[in-house]
Amino acid sequence: MVKSQVKSQISNQEEVQVKMEMVKYYFTKEGGMVIIYRIDPENELESFYIASFDDTSTDVPWGLGYTPEDALEDAVKRWDEESETEEEKRENPFREVKQLQGE
Repeated sequence: MVKSQVKSQISNQEEVQVKMEMVKYYFTKEGGMVIIYRIDPENELESFYIASFDDTSTDVPWGLGYTPEDALEDAVKRWDEESETEEEKRENPFREVKQLQGE
């Protein structure tokens, strides 16, 4: 588990402690890994999840949601929106994970 400090723009740059925990991970055919993190702010904010893609050189967050499934779905949409070709869309690692889950 990782503890981080983030600055909240809502509360006049008040420092907020958060706990970040990897809760699920999936290896993809292309050699990367889809990772789901749970973020627990240590204040009145609700917990949320981030879906990221680690391709061995970067670990980039792509999706956000109140459940792991919501974060994964958000990541599928964002990947498709940022894809420049149909081939990139077909290589969407988040869609691959959803298909493995039978969704």
